[in-house]
Amino acid sequence: MTPRRDDPIHGGWLANGLILGVIAGAAAALAWLPISGKALRARLFGQLSETGDSLREAARNAVPKDPVSESLAEGKAAARRRMDLIGR
Repeated sequence: MTPRRDDPIHGGWLANGLILGVIAGAAAALAWLPISGKALRARLFGQLSETGDSLREAARNAVPKDPVSESLAEGKAAARRRMDLIGR
């Protein structure tokens, strides 16, 4: 089924309306901010810095420091458990 030319969604009307709405909302929010632009930038920079630090820390903790040695240690522990089960 092909879209009709008089369809309001055809031709990007919906996308254009959404973009215009976002821009208008952002402008209205900035116009009624209770703090100055300089204070807002400082607060945003501080929050972004904290977020970046926490993301870096999470990435460091997610990747093992030495995956080969950790895998070897896990394998040795599994082998010891297996040997204990079979009675050696």
